[in-house]
Amino acid sequence: MPPKHSARPLGPAQLVLSAAAAVLVMLVVWVAVRAVGPAEASRQPAVALPVPSAVPAPSSAAPSWTPSTAPTPRRTSASPARSVSPRPTENSARPTETKTTRPATRKAPPPPAGADLAATLNVPASWEQGYVAAVRVRNNGRTAQSFTVTVSNNGMTGARLTGTWNAGGTQSGTTMKFVGGPLQPGATVTFGFQVSKNGGGSARPSGCSVVGGTCGMS
Repeated sequence: MPPKHSARPLGPAQLVLSAAAAVLVMLVVWVAVRAVGPAEASRQPAVALPVPSAVPAPSSAAPSWTPSTAPTPRRTSASPARSVSPRPTENSARPTETKTTRPATRKAPPPPAGADLAATLNVPASWEQGYVAAVRVRNNGRTAQSFTVTVSNNGMTGARLTGTWNAGGTQSGTTMKFVGGPLQPGATVTFGFQVSKNGGGSARPSGCSVVGGTCGMS
């Protein structure tokens, strides 16, 4: 038979209860220590801090200084004023100069340009579709002059200036104008031109003229 007073092993429930009791004891001890700590700290003696002594206020009265003697101003001798003589102004009266005017002499006007020119128109060749003409111009005056000769081609259908030499030529409608020069007194020049037209019929100029002179046809 087993003995009556043999120790029994602890079960799981008893182990849990033992652990819980140990934890509870530790918690109570920790709370007691926390409660005692602030009380002990409040019992520490207070340390008295030294109070600074009052600083003496500076005196408001500033030291005064009075000069023994005031400086005497120096006197400068005034220089005598200089007399300024008046200067003559630019607007002062000046003697006026009298100018004598002479009557202008009128010169006789020169003779009109081309007043002594003479021109002659000749047609050395002609056909149904055109012609060739030569114009001789002479300066019978006393001064050098340029010339302007006008040739008309009335009744010519489609007349047109196709060539010119020894003079410059222009056309307006069926009228041709030729310019040249200048010609010295007594000099003569001959210029020529060619005119073409449309269709048949006579191909000859109808008239001529020169500025400041006469123009004839032969």
